[in-house]
Amino acid sequence: MAISSPTSTTRLAPKHDGITDKLRSAIARGKLRPGDRLPVRTELESQLKASRMTVQKALDELIRDGFVVSKGKLGTFVSDTPPCLNHYGLVLPHSPTHPRWNGYYDALMLSLHELNEALQEQIQIYYSIDEPTDENFTQLCEDVKARRLAGLMFAEGPVGLVDTDLIMDQSIPMVASMSGTGNRGLENLVSCGFDLQSGYDLACEILKEQGCKRIAFIMISKAREMVMDHAKQAVEKQGLVFNPIHCQTAPMEFRQEAQYIVQLLMSLPADQRPDGLYISDDNLVPDSCRGLLQSPVQLGKDLHVVTHHNFPCQSESMLPIHEIGFDIRELLAIALKRLEAKRNGDQCAKPVKIKAIRAQQVTQFKQEMML
Repeated sequence: MAISSPTSTTRLAPKHDGITDKLRSAIARGKLRPGDRLPVRTELESQLKASRMTVQKALDELIRDGFVVSKGKLGTFVSDTPPCLNHYGLVLPHSPTHPRWNGYYDALMLSLHELNEALQEQIQIYYSIDEPTDENFTQLCEDVKARRLAGLMFAEGPVGLVDTDLIMDQSIPMVASMSGTGNRGLENLVSCGFDLQSGYDLACEILKEQGCKRIAFIMISKAREMVMDHAKQAVEKQGLVFNPIHCQTAPMEFRQEAQYIVQLLMSLPADQRPDGLYISDDNLVPDSCRGLLQSPVQLGKDLHVVTHHNFPCQSESMLPIHEIGFDIRELLAIALKRLEAKRNGDQCAKPVKIKAIRAQQVTQFKQEMML
């Protein structure tokens, strides 16, 4: 599998489009299989009622897109890896230079590089597609229409694209990473998501093992409403008292605020100060750790800390902390399996929720994950 960005193509005249569509459709539907020899030019001209030049231009387009290969006098053959069976698209709402680019996207990119040695498929990355007005949205729609993709993965639920033909038609298999199923128009896209409760449960379990009795949480502001219940359930599951004052948030756009929030929590009187802390979003970990370094508490004695990460990304912190998180390679593996199942007619697979794991459980990615 190679990672590449989509390339633009020149739109053919209507008659050429009709010929290429017929041949692409025949390959996508299995009427022409990988390795099959296409009819000779004269036979194609007769079947398609087209001139030699028209047929040749259509074949040139198919060769350029990787659907067929020419072997000179031996003829033209369906590629062993036609894009309609082997090329996938990954849609990201932002580019790496966007202020909302985050650790989850970093883990996705790193996971794709690891998958490169395990698969033969190609995964094209479509950056900055959050609304139908985005420039790259047109290119994505063209590639879907031309069957240059076997399936499409959305890194997040494409809420801004719900009313577009891309989502409503779903002319190719599509899946999205979403933790819930409540988004209108996206119900058929749900493939897998993260079991957020498992992350809070595991963090509180670890902190309870360290003897913690007052557990605090640092979370992203926009997620507060959703995850407060997770935090409360996890604390009470360990037989501890939940204190909502110990749940503090920082906005993604101003994540540096986490540094001062941590300092404020650690400045509480000793009998009110948290002795356990879960930094539940990897984007807040660096600034939260800076706040810990500037606090009077002694880590591992006065305070035990659990941080969230999206694996296989590695923590850069040298502090004595416990790391947990979700393995993004597992998410990609499930998404690819689901796309293949959809292409084979299985539309009924239940969504999968990925459980949080400890850093010690993260193993080198193996090809068996894809079987």
